[in-house]
Amino acid sequence: MQIPENLIFLAEQGDLAALAELDAKGIFCADNENAAEFAARVRLLNEKNRELDQALATDGSAAIEDVTIHQQDRIPENLFREPQELTEKLYRFQADWVAGFFVDPAYGLLFGGCAYYFYPDFFALFIIRRSFRDKARWLFYQRKELLAHELCHVARVSFRAHVYEEIFAYKTATTAFRRFFGGIFRSPKDSFLFIGASCLLLTNQLCRAFLFPQLPSWPMWGLLALTLSWLILRLLRDMKTLRKARKHLAFIFPQQNAIPVLFRCNDAEIRQLAVLDNPHNAQTWLDNRKSTSLRWKITCARFEK
Repeated sequence: MQIPENLIFLAEQGDLAALAELDAKGIFCADNENAAEFAARVRLLNEKNRELDQALATDGSAAIEDVTIHQQDRIPENLFREPQELTEKLYRFQADWVAGFFVDPAYGLLFGGCAYYFYPDFFALFIIRRSFRDKARWLFYQRKELLAHELCHVARVSFRAHVYEEIFAYKTATTAFRRFFGGIFRSPKDSFLFIGASCLLLTNQLCRAFLFPQLPSWPMWGLLALTLSWLILRLLRDMKTLRKARKHLAFIFPQQNAIPVLFRCNDAEIRQLAVLDNPHNAQTWLDNRKSTSLRWKITCARFEK
């Protein structure tokens, strides 16, 4: 779906109502981006979406990195309604401009879905497995949750952040376990680290069973325990930082708006907010951000009252 040109034009002129409408669509200003730069990026995003639509209309398919998407596999708009309602409830945005497709990657035995996004235009799309075309659930995945999860990633892509991304996205989960532990892996490197330690332990146990019965197993158990402990402790630290930042945002924003505002913070801002432990310091920090950041002017226009 294209972003209306008249809305982009008004945003380019610095119209806060237009900028707030783009924010409500999940299109956030990047750090240090002014109104003209932001409008140019949104126009480029429109152009990339047009190019994709034209390629699909002309050829019936298009290659996006390591997958091929097909026009007939496009996710229909009606399937986006439930995840959009969820992101609106949690974070006050509804992204209606992101293309999605049903795809089963060759490598994805347990694949549920993923988002693709590109710089500098922040063009984005995502794919989910074909099983969700007719079913709302597959294995431990739910279509609504999966779509909402990826929409959260797409909305924050302009921040180039990485520390709290999975914690925010997993707040869309339907179970308390996934909401709590879903953010334990910040990146593929973390999951590879855990899988590597697990594979070393498995190899050790196989060697003990079939080759070297006297081979000690405690080093591999210790490595796995250390890896898991580090991941859990890091997650608890990140969640504590988010709780503090949310608490301190409540000094300067209505309580019900603290989480949507927190969602619009980059990693550095979250850490800064976490140490602002009184209303005066928090208000001073906010005033400084509003004077230098278009994104914070928009955020305040939407959520300060």
